[in-house]
Amino acid sequence: MIVRQDLIVKFEGGVAEQHRLPAYQGSKSFYGITRSTLITLNYLAEAKVRRREFSSNAFNLNLVAHQPGSFEAVYEIIANMDAMTVAGTLGGGVAGNFLTDFIKSIFRRSVGQSADDEIEQLESEGKLNSGDLSALQDAIEPAIKEAHSVINHGAGQILIINGDRNIVNLNQATKEYVWNSHHDNEPNAKLFSIASYNANSKSGRAFDYDLGKTLPFTISEEADRETFSTVLGSMTSYTFKRLGDNLPSGIALRYTSVVSNDGRVKKLIIEKARKDILDLSS
Repeated sequence: MIVRQDLIVKFEGGVAEQHRLPAYQGSKSFYGITRSTLITLNYLAEAKVRRREFSSNAFNLNLVAHQPGSFEAVYEIIANMDAMTVAGTLGGGVAGNFLTDFIKSIFRRSVGQSADDEIEQLESEGKLNSGDLSALQDAIEPAIKEAHSVINHGAGQILIINGDRNIVNLNQATKEYVWNSHHDNEPNAKLFSIASYNANSKSGRAFDYDLGKTLPFTISEEADRETFSTVLGSMTSYTFKRLGDNLPSGIALRYTSVVSNDGRVKKLIIEKARKDILDLSS
């Protein structure tokens, strides 16, 4: 099945309102958006996270035209879904909006926002590899930074749109998020549910009840055996709960975190996991 999707990249504010962009900053933003999309599409095609040497015949990514308006360009994605390895592993019925939902999810996670519900579901069920998705997010991070080059240097925000659906907005807040972070070494303790986990990379995503979304995590090299057992138990319960079973999946985590300058948590570093928060002190 051949699927065609358009992504409209719209620059607003600043000199973009006069139908122009500063050439240097504008070209860096286009490069960042293009490279982020290309790395993501190539992963769907090969099930491998590549940073260079993209050669898949499963898709084409074309810059079609600049459109009248604030400053708009169209990215055309043409994909052979039968040749896309990741889509193929998901079975029938995966086509159409899956491509843009997946791109949307990776882009949004890269700027501290939630993924699409369908992508979260596929990941929690193990149909999408959480370790790969974390590696993919890391791979596009430099390009996402480049994509923000024109923000406050010719444009106020960049909107990436598919039809009438907004994929992601890049603005001053997301620029601050991707460019600035630090490791907060102060231990915290809190209840989470483990939405996904990859044993090879010791990474996954944990559902934060307060924020109502999942956050990426890695497990510390110093973590004990019971921590891994508790994480795996929570992930199993979380998966079946989303499938309708009434199983408690909450566990207590002691962790440090990587945070943005505005205080948002970008990643958890799990030191210890237990079924009850009182057990973290033992």
